[in-house]
Amino acid sequence: MYLYAWYVYVYYMDTIPAWALKYKTRGVYIRNVGNNYYAYRTRSKWVKEEKRTKTLPPEYLGVVTRNGIVRKDQVMGIRSDFEYGNIALLYGIAERTILPVLKEAYPYLYGRIINYVILRNIQPLPMKSIRYLYEKTYLSRISDESMSPASISGMLSSLPEDRSISVMRKLTEKGEYVLMDSTAIFSRSENISFLEPGHNSKEMHLPQINVMMLFSATRTMPTFVRILPGSIRDVSAMANTIDMAGVEKCVIVADKGFFSADNVNKLRKKHLSYIIPLRRNSSLIPEPDHFMGVFMYDGKPVKYWKRENDVYIYEDPVLRSEEEKDYLIRISDNRRSRKQFDENEINFGKLYLLSDLNEEPERIYRMYKQREYVEYAFNVYKNDLDADRSYLRDDHMLFTYMFLNLLSLYLHFQILNIIDGKYSVRDILLILSRIKMYRMEKSEIMSEIPKKSRELVETLGVDLGMLCKN
Repeated sequence: MYLYAWYVYVYYMDTIPAWALKYKTRGVYIRNVGNNYYAYRTRSKWVKEEKRTKTLPPEYLGVVTRNGIVRKDQVMGIRSDFEYGNIALLYGIAERTILPVLKEAYPYLYGRIINYVILRNIQPLPMKSIRYLYEKTYLSRISDESMSPASISGMLSSLPEDRSISVMRKLTEKGEYVLMDSTAIFSRSENISFLEPGHNSKEMHLPQINVMMLFSATRTMPTFVRILPGSIRDVSAMANTIDMAGVEKCVIVADKGFFSADNVNKLRKKHLSYIIPLRRNSSLIPEPDHFMGVFMYDGKPVKYWKRENDVYIYEDPVLRSEEEKDYLIRISDNRRSRKQFDENEINFGKLYLLSDLNEEPERIYRMYKQREYVEYAFNVYKNDLDADRSYLRDDHMLFTYMFLNLLSLYLHFQILNIIDGKYSVRDILLILSRIKMYRMEKSEIMSEIPKKSRELVETLGVDLGMLCKN
């Protein structure tokens, strides 16, 4: 017992510098977090009913500086505080991933680019409002950019397209499987020539652009984006996009509306691999025999059958039960017949995938399911494009806009791949934003770190000292 107490005392004395320890008085202790030190007063109260002293949560006194303990309400400066924790996380990830590539490609504009990309993650505001978010984050302390609508518009018009393509090519690692999908985005902007009436799955005849995205199946990460006129949705465009990206192994992951014998033949002629879901009444589906095995996906068992005629068959027992229940309810409501039930029962919970890849069924299933992440990424474009359409004056600005949003998504998925689902990425950035940096007349002081924020800092490995301007 005495040895343990001595060890704690020595460790405490070694980690807290002498200048901070002098503020450790009776009932006051000092805690070290990152590069900062905080003072707390121990508290307790006598519980009469239990006849004992109960320890209470400590009282936070303030930040320990060489000049004394500074309370939050004593902080003086141009601003009271800056959001810091969320910036430290995103900037740290950027430094390890996209920032070196951006510095090489855009030696004079990389600062504005990375600011925009980080701010889009924190809150996807219209371009006219970005500077207000910028001014309340720590980015405004480490960057000289104004982030005004004019400066962002100038960035969109001045980034060379070939350099942007070069940056995206470097985001893809050699030898990894890359998925491709496309979507239509509607807009009524009058300045973009790529906007053309075109065919889409919703049969909407509005001006649209087609967006093709490449997505790393190995790392669950978007890596390349290309925009095309709304009238172009053919296999040749897919092949050209793959060549532009310099991808070695690409798989076209389509929706059910893409399948046709003609489209499959075109993919084969272009030597493009594919995973295409089949409608449950497709004549290509073989008669299933006994299932081969089971694997777990998202906490649920999935049965699979032997690949036959390029068709992979899967069954989700949970989905099967739900579909059967729904069908039986419809029978009780006289909206379906027992004959229809007998005809459709074999398909309950089933997924049929047509693919030229000769892989383990589980691998094919997981690659197909990653299409959900691609759709998630597409939704970002669809939700944000219309708000910014007045700033996108031509096709080049539209491409740059899509490129910068891809970089923002790249950081987003870096966080998404670390977390366990307890929080969303937006939740994490909001919780970390509670870690503030206070600006004083001659120095900066980091705020006390709330419990949830501290847990995330440890889980995500956030270096809170990397941006401090002391």
